[in-house]
Amino acid sequence: MKFKYYIIFAILFIIATSICIYSLNTGSYALPATHQGESLNLPVAVWVGIVMLVFFVLSLIFFLGEWVRGLLTKYHNNKDFEKLIHQIIEQTTRKTYSKETYKNHHFDLLSKVLSRFDLKANLDSQDSSYSKIDKLFETYRQINNGIEQDTKKYDFSENNEFFIKNIQNKIAKDSKFALEVLKGSLNNDLKKYAFISIVQNSNDKEIQKALELSKNFLDKEMFKELFVAYSQNRATFQIDNITKLCKDVKYAEINYLKLAKESKPFLSPDMWIKLFEKLANNDENGEKAYLYALLDLEMIEQAKERLSTHNKNDFLIINAYLELKKIGKNYPVSLFFGMD
Repeated sequence: MKFKYYIIFAILFIIATSICIYSLNTGSYALPATHQGESLNLPVAVWVGIVMLVFFVLSLIFFLGEWVRGLLTKYHNNKDFEKLIHQIIEQTTRKTYSKETYKNHHFDLLSKVLSRFDLKANLDSQDSSYSKIDKLFETYRQINNGIEQDTKKYDFSENNEFFIKNIQNKIAKDSKFALEVLKGSLNNDLKKYAFISIVQNSNDKEIQKALELSKNFLDKEMFKELFVAYSQNRATFQIDNITKLCKDVKYAEINYLKLAKESKPFLSPDMWIKLFEKLANNDENGEKAYLYALLDLEMIEQAKERLSTHNKNDFLIINAYLELKKIGKNYPVSLFFGMD
């Protein structure tokens, strides 16, 4: 029953009851006086009406208290719900959350249950009709589609997949931002992505800047992209720079061999030999690649001379190749270097 209907019904009931009692008993009743005051003499029907009116007022106070309590409960439940939504958002964006105090025991319990799960956004799910969650998902979808978004209000962790994707989107569109990433404090994976993006899409000047900013975390994959840029004449390097970089990224023997095979098509024979001689002199891991280059170019005497500086057992397979070649047995040189 609505509250206003209760008030109307109660007033009409009190009036009707008072009239009914008055019609049955027109007598009066005097309230005993106290402290020599005058007594209050009223019809019985009026006294009954007053009692019922007092009861009505007290019931109104009771209902008002319940109404206020209901408002407070609703307010606290709404606040608890907002805290829970905030926890869900933080668990998806940061993998951690700020612990809150809940008024509602069930919300508190649900918070503890959710904290035991690793929450992940499902972009194929339907909208929830709750704006905060749906706006977050729309941000996710835009990022996933390659559209850069302002994510400051969500305070993503650096390990969040959408934070990473969003930074990558901006790096791909803005080489200056990519350089800022290299200067900043983001993790090395994002810096590596920025470096490769610059090397693949920028000019020599920016590539050199990127290299200078990336020396502390340069790896084989990054150097490979540098070498591709060098092979396409998009980046300029001296042989000394290349040999130093190879050693800095800790090239192994197999890496030098692959580099020899991949670099042959775009380097002149003289440049190719010169480069790998320098690599071999700078790093013993490059020795086999240099021998490969010599033999591939049929520079047999130079290869023998180089081999003579090593122990006989160091390169047995290459000596075997030379022995076979000496008796007229010709095989692809790459076969003896494990490159086929």
